[in-house]
Amino acid sequence: MFIAGAIGELLGEYFMRHLPLYLALILLFVTGLGFGAVATQKLSPVQKDDLAHYIAGVYSSLRDDDGTTSPKGEVFYQSVMDNVVKTMGLILLLGLTVIGAPLILAIVFVRGFVLGFTIGFLVQETMVQGLFLSTTCVLPQNLLLVPAILIAAGGALSFSATALKTLLGLSKEGIYGQFASTTFLGLCSGALCILAALIEAYLTPILAHLGSGFLT
Repeated sequence: MFIAGAIGELLGEYFMRHLPLYLALILLFVTGLGFGAVATQKLSPVQKDDLAHYIAGVYSSLRDDDGTTSPKGEVFYQSVMDNVVKTMGLILLLGLTVIGAPLILAIVFVRGFVLGFTIGFLVQETMVQGLFLSTTCVLPQNLLLVPAILIAAGGALSFSATALKTLLGLSKEGIYGQFASTTFLGLCSGALCILAALIEAYLTPILAHLGSGFLT
């Protein structure tokens, strides 16, 4: 309990020191959400029809699935590879290179754009079914994935800023402490992504199947 309290206190102090950075990342992510939602209105009729047919197929499979036949292991593995290995690994790598740090901002924006586009299209084109799919299939895991991305991005950008100031002689602050903080935040983000993968693989199919009963 003492260790958990000490870690919580250190994390609280860290986030308070870097509050402007995290507020900027949240604003960037929300901006991506908005652009993604607006982009759904720029699709051609053919593109909308293709996506609508795909969503109809997903919805039909949800009604026929009892929540036990889906390849949960494959879904979990793919989610871990996409979010932990590729996304979190790339964010931390870009932060360590310093010069690649601006691309972290692009990752945050793009993830917001994709989420905004997905939810916006589902709700706009399929109304009640789209709202149902967004609530059961998109939001649960993203409630953990979004904070994980923001936490990792903030840690990586903070390390890049400290390392750059040190290299330019603008600061005598050692980068080892910041590196330790960034590594710890990366581990926390990875843990959140693994939990999100478990939700996506094992809980989301059950929620989707149960919820589909109310729409049939």
